[in-house]
Amino acid sequence: MAFVQQEFKTRAEHPPIGAAPVSLAEATAASPTGLPQQWYSIGPGIWELQLNGAPDSDYKSVLQWYEPNTTSVDPCAIITHTYIEEVCYLQGGLTDVTLGQGWGPGAYAYRLPGMKHGPYKSSPEGCLQFVKLVPVDN
Repeated sequence: MAFVQQEFKTRAEHPPIGAAPVSLAEATAASPTGLPQQWYSIGPGIWELQLNGAPDSDYKSVLQWYEPNTTSVDPCAIITHTYIEEVCYLQGGLTDVTLGQGWGPGAYAYRLPGMKHGPYKSSPEGCLQFVKLVPVDN
């Protein structure tokens, strides 16, 4: 699936704290475009709203919402991936538990495949971030 041209749209509010998890399949079930129509769970207290791209792939743009004081799925695991990742914090912030360093609104990261980062813990107000994933051409 290619990216779909869009003008601005208003994002759906993130789920309330403690909301019941929603799977990617549930979020996509009634979609005429194949894109999820609502926020879905990617881990306990971590949500994603797909804005564009191919669902469940390494080629998409999403918003991610970490509920307040939420830690990555495995609070001890260093994160690496096979795609390029760009992140910009919009509200709240995250602390990289390994580095002991936190970032807030306006912070930006560009991560190449294999870069070690995380795990993360969200701030007391949570964290809303824009994330873009781009596969690496082989």
